[in-house]
Amino acid sequence: MKAKMNKRVIVSILVVVLIGVISYVAYAYQPKAEHDKQVKLERDKNYHKLATSADKAVEIAYNSRKNIDIENANKSIEKLKKSNPKDLKEKMGKLDKLLLEIDSTKVAVEKVDSSKIEADLLNAQKAIDSLKDEYQAKDKSIFQENLNNIKKAIAEQEAKIKAEQEVKVKVEQERKALEQPSGLNQNNVFDYINKFLAMKGYNPDDYILNNPIGNGPQAPTETPALDIPSSFDVKYQEKDGTGAGMFRVTKTLDGQIQVVKYIGGGFDIDGMEYVSLS
Repeated sequence: MKAKMNKRVIVSILVVVLIGVISYVAYAYQPKAEHDKQVKLERDKNYHKLATSADKAVEIAYNSRKNIDIENANKSIEKLKKSNPKDLKEKMGKLDKLLLEIDSTKVAVEKVDSSKIEADLLNAQKAIDSLKDEYQAKDKSIFQENLNNIKKAIAEQEAKIKAEQEVKVKVEQERKALEQPSGLNQNNVFDYINKFLAMKGYNPDDYILNNPIGNGPQAPTETPALDIPSSFDVKYQEKDGTGAGMFRVTKTLDGQIQVVKYIGGGFDIDGMEYVSLS
């Protein structure tokens, strides 16, 4: 009987101990679960801050285009490794591509501004046309305006060079014309008039001749065959004061020199002759 009582006591003690252990475990587990929940909330809160910071850093990089801001954006994205922020990485990759296109276009425009070469101009225009993203719209407009100004400057420079060359050609033509011993030019127009007067029975010394005025696109140079004739108008006064008028000396299409005399404002009926100095 005593053994049975001892057995009951032992069982009772075990039951009490088991209840205590269960109660302790239940009590201890509740704070741990609460702690884990709090840790998760803090972790989520920190991630949200990092994600927000990364988004803001990417936005700043797009707006400023500065290397330091681009580096900061990439570093902010790297802090989000576990979440694999693919969208942000793609945005930064796109930014690198767009900025590379902008920089290469800038170099192309600067090159043509320096070289003024047609091939460089075409390459610069091609680079500008390749800027199609909305992010590049402002850059594209500026580059195109700069290139248009360069085109205008090139055209003006070419026109200036052409005009200078035309002046040089004209001066050389006039110089050669003055050096020619025969034909019609400023040096011999009076000789043709004096020969004409002698042929008509007039005394050349009775006429005062004014400076010759060249007419026509070739004056005072000689006119090539089948071109518009050169001519000179020479006003005159008779020394005795009895008359005044004008001589027109012309090189005709067939190469002859024609002298026409005008009295006052009318044509002298006997005042036309072909003249040769030979």
